[in-house]
Amino acid sequence: MNRKTLEEIEARPRGAGAAPFLAAGAILAALAVFTLSPAAALAVLIAGAGAATLMYAARLKRRTIPVHYDLQGEEGVRFAGIRRACETLAGSEKVWRVEDGPEKLCGPARQIEVARHGLPGIRTNAEVWRLDLGDSQLYFMPDTLLLYQDERYRAISYSSFDVAFGPEYRVEEGEAPSDAEIVGHTWQHVREDGRPDLRFSLNPRLSQVMYGLLEISSPGLKMRLRVSSRDAAMQFARMLGKEKSGAPDEDRTGSRGGDGLPRRTEEEMRVETAYSILGLRAGSPRDQVIRAYRKLAKIHHPDLLQHLEPEARERAESRMRVINEAYSNLKRQAT
Repeated sequence: MNRKTLEEIEARPRGAGAAPFLAAGAILAALAVFTLSPAAALAVLIAGAGAATLMYAARLKRRTIPVHYDLQGEEGVRFAGIRRACETLAGSEKVWRVEDGPEKLCGPARQIEVARHGLPGIRTNAEVWRLDLGDSQLYFMPDTLLLYQDERYRAISYSSFDVAFGPEYRVEEGEAPSDAEIVGHTWQHVREDGRPDLRFSLNPRLSQVMYGLLEISSPGLKMRLRVSSRDAAMQFARMLGKEKSGAPDEDRTGSRGGDGLPRRTEEEMRVETAYSILGLRAGSPRDQVIRAYRKLAKIHHPDLLQHLEPEARERAESRMRVINEAYSNLKRQAT
């Protein structure tokens, strides 16, 4: 899609749609009924309806710009990979857009949709997928991405578009999605040794879940997506990230599963989880680990939350134990 085509799309008529034609038809019908004989009124109504239909069709055609792609050869292969990436992400049970919050990975989130969808004002022969981001939509075209917001499009080149993958650890009070990776369990009220506190008759068991986190960035676009299926998020990032043209790195053991993804050892998963709990990328340097730990301790340490209700302090203690364990694991790894 070149600049001229995008300018043509942006210059297309917008707005009222069929409303003016319906209003004109209603006025014409009223005049015909009250001023003409039944036969003449019927003829006028039929002629008016036909004219209104033709006028609306002509306006609708002007509002829709055709964009045709020759999806053969290298371009077709590349676009097939883009579609597979979107289909993989859409196969995840839930995808959320994560907003900024007091902690890097713990801001509020709202569920979004990943689906095939027509583009407003564009008619194309390509099977286009979109991310419905709430206030905007991101469309994956064969040659470019289109961000649609406030009834206008903005093109984003694939060369400037990057997707980074990372794990995200969360404790879920409700039921976790069926495709999420459950890495453990805890309770709303726990003892110092991590066991449930039997003093509380109502003490629900909570799932410790590892999600996939996608950080999407390009000039003028930055967002994070939480994906219930960590493998789906990982594959999406590999297919569309800047490293997509290269072959995936082998893991230390060289073992791979049937989906082609490296299989991690329990120790690698434990370390990866620890980094995620501290809100860091795997392999972050020691000074960043220390700073992240101290920052989280200032937020969650129970001694700093004595003014809160007992239940809130219990949750803070549970969270602090998880943070301490993650920090201890990373310190052991460094020695």
